[in-house]
Amino acid sequence: MKSRLLMLLCACGTAYAEPGALPPVIDNSTYPAGAANQGSVPPNAVYELMARVEQLQTEVQQLTGKVEEQAYQIAELKKSQNTMYSDFDERLSSIENNATGGAPAGAETVPGQEGAVDPAASAADPAAAPAPAPAPAPAPAANTPAPQLEPTVQQPAAPQASESEKQQYQQAYEALRKGHTSESITQFNTFLSQYPNGAYASNAQYWLGEAHKVNQDINSARTAFNAVIQNYPSSAKAPDALLKLGYIEFDQQNWVKAREYLTRVTVDFPSSTAAHLAKKKLLQLEDAKP
Repeated sequence: MKSRLLMLLCACGTAYAEPGALPPVIDNSTYPAGAANQGSVPPNAVYELMARVEQLQTEVQQLTGKVEEQAYQIAELKKSQNTMYSDFDERLSSIENNATGGAPAGAETVPGQEGAVDPAASAADPAAAPAPAPAPAPAPAANTPAPQLEPTVQQPAAPQASESEKQQYQQAYEALRKGHTSESITQFNTFLSQYPNGAYASNAQYWLGEAHKVNQDINSARTAFNAVIQNYPSSAKAPDALLKLGYIEFDQQNWVKAREYLTRVTVDFPSSTAAHLAKKKLLQLEDAKP
């Protein structure tokens, strides 16, 4: 009985059972490997890419800052160089305009300077502007004693420059004018060792200081300009050397020494061009010092 009932229930369940839908079968054998993951990107790759972009932006900002800093330094150097050459070019133009036929262009003097004697003029034409011959004295009248004449004091003649000295000085000066400062320094030192008391010695000593100043060798420039004042105190380059010493100390912010040199120019050489420039620098000194 029980077995028959069980068979009946199984037959009923089979009759009313409905077959379920099976999932479709997809064949991936025809697709390339990894095609199933083609549309997805790992999160770690995104974070790594963002970090790399930020790093590149930081590097670009650093490079931009360095470029701007270098551009500023170049502009400051150009400004300093223009200031350095302004006085040089102004004097050179004045020399070329006032140069005479026999005097070389390098042996210039500052116009209007007190007691300044152009060594080039005396070297080029030592017999220029001779002293006028004294007029013959009238015959003494009868019973009138002849007047006693005072002895004539002979002034020391200016040193005369030989052709070799002129050529050597001009060669050194031309090297400096064309921007070959190291070459001009060597040539000026050689010239001064051969002609320490020559007609162009003070000029050579001064331009040696200018050459060192252009090369930013401040200590050597100081030494050269001081040598002009010590060895050639009455030369036309003495006030210019004092002025350049004041400029050097001004640039180094040594305000006390700068004032001392600039004031000395205005006191010792009040009518010189250097004194006029020194007065302008003294005004700048008042504004620049703390």
